[in-house]
Amino acid sequence: MTSETEQIRFTATAWFLAGFGAVPFAAMALAGAIAPGLSATYLGGDAAFLGYGAVILSFMGGIRWGAVLTGSSGPGAAQTLILSVAPSLAGWLALLIDRPWSLLLLLAGFVAQGAWDVVSARNGQLPGWFGRLRLVISAIVAASILLVLLV
Repeated sequence: MTSETEQIRFTATAWFLAGFGAVPFAAMALAGAIAPGLSATYLGGDAAFLGYGAVILSFMGGIRWGAVLTGSSGPGAAQTLILSVAPSLAGWLALLIDRPWSLLLLLAGFVAQGAWDVVSARNGQLPGWFGRLRLVISAIVAASILLVLLV
């Protein structure tokens, strides 16, 4: 198998997993809008949505930490390590504060992380396909959080 084929397979796998990871956001948001009582009973309601959001936001920061560790330790690497911890802290804080602030903090965290990833991909610090992936998934997550905020 050629390295080009491996790269295509790797990128497709990342897109699949990211899309699959966005499903709980969309499903919980739609369920909460359509049948709030059933959503709270069977899907965990706001607590489950916030918990999942905090975990995934933390994961997004971990991706940046990993990208720095596998790259060079040149200028800006220490700053990126420091900034990559912010999503975990924001997610944790969102679990401790009340609605709507908890959801607004998650929204701000996902938008900021997504924007940072897109800009980094455009600057060549991350692969271009990753910037496109983050733009799409961030839009889905942001729309899901907005829907939960409106319900």
